[in-house]
Amino acid sequence: MKKDLTMFGYVLRCAAILVVSTFLTACGKSNDAGVQLSAVNKHPADWLTAHRAAYITTPDVCRSCHGTDLKGGVTKIDCFNQAGLGQCHAGGHPPRQLAHQLPFKAPALHGTEAKKDLIICQDCHGAAGGAGSNPRFIKAIGSLATGCEASGCHLANMAHPKPWKTHNTAGNLANACALCHGALYEGSVSIGAPACNTCHKKLLSGTVPVAGQCVSCHGNPPNGAATPNRAGSHAAHMALGGMSGNCAVCHTGKGTGTTNHGSGTAVPLTFASNFSANSGAASYDVASAKCANVSCHGGQATPVWGSSFDVLSNCTACHASGTAEYNSYNSGKHTYHLSRGIVCRDCHDMTSPSNHFKDVSTKLLDTLPSSTLYSFITYDTVQKSCMVNGTAPSAGVQISVCHPGVSKIWQ
Repeated sequence: MKKDLTMFGYVLRCAAILVVSTFLTACGKSNDAGVQLSAVNKHPADWLTAHRAAYITTPDVCRSCHGTDLKGGVTKIDCFNQAGLGQCHAGGHPPRQLAHQLPFKAPALHGTEAKKDLIICQDCHGAAGGAGSNPRFIKAIGSLATGCEASGCHLANMAHPKPWKTHNTAGNLANACALCHGALYEGSVSIGAPACNTCHKKLLSGTVPVAGQCVSCHGNPPNGAATPNRAGSHAAHMALGGMSGNCAVCHTGKGTGTTNHGSGTAVPLTFASNFSANSGAASYDVASAKCANVSCHGGQATPVWGSSFDVLSNCTACHASGTAEYNSYNSGKHTYHLSRGIVCRDCHDMTSPSNHFKDVSTKLLDTLPSSTLYSFITYDTVQKSCMVNGTAPSAGVQISVCHPGVSKIWQ
């Protein structure tokens, strides 16, 4: 029995030595995975600053000596309540997610980082508070005896300037915006934070704007009278093929993050190069509210933006006479027929887009111009002649009185 107890004591002592050795391994100089200490078991002289980066990179190394909760571990050194450390980890806040130098007051230093993610700043500087509570950054820490608001930079109860039109470049919007504007971004009456859709008119509850996705703020199509949802002629254009939600066709390079975005005024138009007509580069004149040299309008000056336009009868808005170039109707006997009181729609059926243009990217008629003629008109593409072979489908079309059954040379 005595021999058994002696053996048990020996095993127990060996186990204790093994456990202690394991805990001390990371703190000893011989442990390559641990933090290197001096001969008297001290960290380097710059450790107050350097340990932040070390913790973010390899937090488990710190925990191997200071414990999983960093409140002592085998070192008995509590990172939160140790004498002299209160100025760094006051109130028991977690270790900084952002390793930064001290001091860090200069806006050029902390401003960029704060804009990336305001939540990170809240860890050390923000007062407690959930979504919509506007947690103020007033914690006393280091040289900020009364917090950030008394630093001469941040105003009380204001996380950012008003208005703040450059917030499109801020990071972690889903969480950072919620601090003041609420979990669903519907605003907070108690702290005076507006709902995000006050400006972002089409923003759905619980969502934040997404860069590059215009319809997260603007209508699809815009259908209102004020920015950012001015109707204009958007509906007519976006009903065409390839246009729905494709704002970049006319607003190339004018979206989120650009100089004119969010200005509250009409956004200058910049067309993609493939929409320029043969007559020149596509452009928009703000004063006249007209586009020029746009391929889908035949290179002619367009109707005023927002005005009504009937594609069945306003043919001359895109087609001009007197020139053989681009989208004119200078060929054949057009001038003669027009002088006799015949209009475009007497011969050409514009009710089918496939006979006209399919979408705004169409530079030329999709088919031969002769294919746009009504079915009761026969056109000989070889002889370049035409004749009326039937009765017009409606009283509004008068071509049936013109040489019925008699073929006339067109060109």
